[in-house]
Amino acid sequence: MPIDSLERLFIAIPGQWERVIATVLMVLVGATLTHLWARYLARGEVISNEKRRVHLVWVRNTIWFVVLFVIISVWASTIAGFALSLAAVAGAMLIVSKELLMCVLGYLYLTLVRPFKVGDLIESSLFSGRVVDIDMFATTLAEYGHAGQVTGKVVEFPNGLLLTTPVKNVSPTGEYVLHLMRVPVPAAMVCDLVSIEDTARTAAELATREWQEQAEAHFRKLANEDFISYSSGRIKVLWDFVDPEHLMLIIRITCPVAMRLKVEQSVFRAIWLEVSRQRSDLGATGWAAPSLMTDN
Repeated sequence: MPIDSLERLFIAIPGQWERVIATVLMVLVGATLTHLWARYLARGEVISNEKRRVHLVWVRNTIWFVVLFVIISVWASTIAGFALSLAAVAGAMLIVSKELLMCVLGYLYLTLVRPFKVGDLIESSLFSGRVVDIDMFATTLAEYGHAGQVTGKVVEFPNGLLLTTPVKNVSPTGEYVLHLMRVPVPAAMVCDLVSIEDTARTAAELATREWQEQAEAHFRKLANEDFISYSSGRIKVLWDFVDPEHLMLIIRITCPVAMRLKVEQSVFRAIWLEVSRQRSDLGATGWAAPSLMTDN
């Protein structure tokens, strides 16, 4: 019975004080090394905060993995003596703590597949934010809210969620990303599509001029290293006309992740000024924009 096995285990512990002491020492060593590493990174001035966070999480997880491995090795013979009984206990725990097991499996998935890492911006139907910490049971995000703004809140979700919920990595290409702007334009306010396209393209070129050449070189380098045909990174303007009442102007830009909102706002203002000008011209001339749908 599982209860009898636990009683036998407790009775056996007094004869295993060397192993108990070794276990306590290993936990203390792990905690001390983690603390010293964090203090060492805090004193550094050469690397950025984002890289410090990556190093902190990676080294911390490595230290505790080694500590756990050593502790299991120390108690291996004792664990083997209770193998059958522990199997029964493990079966009961598996039924009771299914979510806990899924968290550990989710961490294993993160370690092997690496769908994202500390510093990446990820999105799902439940959350959006930048990854700031990953441990065996949960992942922590600095939350991003509407229009990509940092909310100042922290989102923590169990790693088991990764086994059932799709997660989108917004920054898989590193420093520069391809970003699609979607600007709805009422069809009744449009009389010159070409003029709006030219305005959007010019505004996007001005907003991204500072890094456009570097971004294109960045994507060419990625294509050569990853053997993947990435986009050239050049600006592209398209129309989506699924909704006949509201045309959707789509602008593809290349920019650093942190600059997406600034570029969006600049391009949107230029587009809306052009749309407003066309609307004023329509009112002055009395011309009415033709409907995009005709009656049968």
